Amino acid sequence: MLTIDGLKEALRNAQSEIEAHKDTLTDLDRAIGDGDHGINMSRGFDAVSAILDDDYESLGALSKKVGMTLMAKVGGAAGPLYGSAFVKAATAFGDATEADFPLVKSALEEGSASIKARGKSEVGQKTMVDVWEPFLTDLSESDDFTEKLDRLVKDTEDMKATKGRASYFGESSWGTIDPGAMSSAIILKAIMKEVD
Repeated sequence: MLTIDGLKEALRNAQSEIEAHKDTLTDLDRAIGDGDHGINMSRGFDAVSAILDDDYESLGALSKKVGMTLMAKVGGAAGPLYGSAFVKAATAFGDATEADFPLVKSALEEGSASIKARGKSEVGQKTMVDVWEPFLTDLSESDDFTEKLDRLVKDTEDMKATKGRASYFGESSWGTIDPGAMSSAIILKAIMKEVD
């Protein structure tokens, strides 16, 4: 079960992992983007961790607040994408104070659909969608979430970017992991770890 405290713990863990990988995310983004993904994500999740001491009456309320915070604080394309994902997930969570595996999956699917719609991106374009959608497809409780996410991130290395800033790099986007895929995996791993 994912509880309100569990989701808070997941977000704190995501924040410390993003901090630990901030330079890597920035270096990856420098190779095929603006070079600010790590800095932006770090700023956004610092702001998220500042709201986690507040009380929330439901998973929906917490998820919505996280989404609004990310939209306000994360620069670049990532802010609106991650922000809308958490806001849409909040709709699925609703007034629930705890969520079983199917509800968590359904909330994340709402988030994934929102990222696709807002970014107008599909699987195979070397974006965060290449982690979100394949991860959630046929996801079951018995899956090794970490292994699956690590593999999906690695897969973006062999893709040519055809969407977003990275698409400007054309052929030279081959051979680099997508930074949005990597930050997505960090967040999804942290959440799935709390679903037991």
